[in-house]
Amino acid sequence: MEQAQIERQNDIPTAATVQQQPSVQQQLAAYNSAFVELGLRFRWDEAMYGWLCGVVECERTRIAHYIETYHAHLLTAYDAPFLSQLILEKKNAYLEAMGRRVS
Repeated sequence: MEQAQIERQNDIPTAATVQQQPSVQQQLAAYNSAFVELGLRFRWDEAMYGWLCGVVECERTRIAHYIETYHAHLLTAYDAPFLSQLILEKKNAYLEAMGRRVS
């Protein structure tokens, strides 16, 4: 087998890889759940999530960018890295809990 074919086969996602990557809808549900749990009046839809993913690659920085752009008033009481980390922890906890329910 040629090296190029082997490399292409290695790029094919396995069932385990696909299962580990949450869908956009699962990501949105997790983010929106985190926002509600933290008492934040944020709501992301597919358009907002797609735009943010296109602007910023790092998830934590993406959240900070959103806060700085749309809710800068929160930065008088909290810093963006703190809020981003808090949201990310809640989002990941939601995804983890959902994963346990599915399994």
